[in-house]
Amino acid sequence: MKKSNFITNDNLLNAGFKFRKDETKLIGKYQKEEYGIDDYVMYQLWTTDEHSIKLDIDNGWNNSGRKWSLHIDNDACETIGYADIDTIEQFNKLMEIFDSKFRL
Repeated sequence: MKKSNFITNDNLLNAGFKFRKDETKLIGKYQKEEYGIDDYVMYQLWTTDEHSIKLDIDNGWNNSGRKWSLHIDNDACETIGYADIDTIEQFNKLMEIFDSKFRL
């Protein structure tokens, strides 16, 4: 797999994700103390689909060892999905599954 296929901070920002400064600072302290993660970040985006979904993505500790954790909520902020992912292809496949037109 080519390195360019991996999700990066720049990919997320360029796609319109918003950096969650307060959450990054608060949760980042915990991630560093508990798991040694020095570069914790959290981003959020609401899609513009007819049935918008909220995407929260961060690079904190997870059970799979993948780089990113993606939490998906419906427009009522109810959890409808969660996955640990590494690549743009994995992200886009999830968007397809949830009938979103949004892609990285």
